[in-house]
Amino acid sequence: MNVVVVGGGMVGASAAVSIAKLGHHVTVIEAGKTVLSEGDWDLRISSIHLRNVEWLKELGTWSNIRAERKFMYTDLAVQTLDGYRLNFSNNDVDALALGAMVENNALQEALWEQFSEHNISVYSETRVEHFDLTDRRVRLSNGEILTYDLLLGADGAQSQVAKAAQIGQRGWDYDMRCMLAIADVEKPLPAATWEIFRSEGPFALLPLNDHLACLIDYRSEQQWQEFTGKNEAVQQSLNNVFEPHIGKHTITQFASFPLRRQRALRYISHDSIALIGDAAHSIHPLAGQGVNLGFADVQELTRQLVEQPLPEALAKYERIRMQENQQMMRAMDAIHVGFRSQHLLPRGLLALGLALVDKVAPLKRELVRKAIGF
Repeated sequence: MNVVVVGGGMVGASAAVSIAKLGHHVTVIEAGKTVLSEGDWDLRISSIHLRNVEWLKELGTWSNIRAERKFMYTDLAVQTLDGYRLNFSNNDVDALALGAMVENNALQEALWEQFSEHNISVYSETRVEHFDLTDRRVRLSNGEILTYDLLLGADGAQSQVAKAAQIGQRGWDYDMRCMLAIADVEKPLPAATWEIFRSEGPFALLPLNDHLACLIDYRSEQQWQEFTGKNEAVQQSLNNVFEPHIGKHTITQFASFPLRRQRALRYISHDSIALIGDAAHSIHPLAGQGVNLGFADVQELTRQLVEQPLPEALAKYERIRMQENQQMMRAMDAIHVGFRSQHLLPRGLLALGLALVDKVAPLKRELVRKAIGF
């Protein structure tokens, strides 16, 4: 089977490797340049939960990732508006870790290194200029024409593949912006990630090594817009938020991006097209589930391709993943709204629920297992 993957990011590249391991010929079309992980940590970082770490090991990818660009974490905590803190640990589920922080560039580079090990062709700095969905052909910007049996759209929220297949989208802006920063921290950091909720939006820490962290601060578009062009004011604001929790630190770089929720109305088309990752669903980054959902798409699609013919495989892939992704999106929306609520009733119910989870070991264990992908 000839498979064309449009988009060579983490999800698209992992799909290429996973499907090529089944014996299919795969071609990856990537509009950007070949990604290299070099110098300091890039701001684009993903929290990969334990199940997907294990899957990346099964793919043969994990060992290729630069050791200094992945960091296993063992603990996770969430704190409510009222200061109630719930801690989760790898010991709750008898695991070595809960997951890992990984630089996106390092993970993508590791996946691309596997292309030469499998039957994978790749075109970087190349776009699809025309889709012929009836004859299953694409014409590239370099003039080449490729035929396919399966076309995968892994080209992000503004998917070219989705538009060509006339797959509609539904979504909205959260009117919030996420500020990311890399910080050198004086005091040693535990291998723990945490998120603290407040009325204007949560803030969180992702540990990258013993003295390096990614700081995340969610606020309204208006609040962050007030800092436009005022770099010192941004750094001072971040210092005010995080210093009480991590002590003295130095911010080395920062950037922000707007938050949007979006989902495709269908995941498949023409018995030969499937959307994966952000092309199918763009989720609130609150719990770091974005790339994890994309990897789950790839695993389900690969599983279905093994078990049945292509049309049936695509139909079952859509049915399973659409349901699971929408459940996760609704859960993230509920957390986004519920943890910021100013009303006493939902805050009281939230505190009661977290206290129950903390005291009932089997419930806590099951929640942790869900959070790490099992």
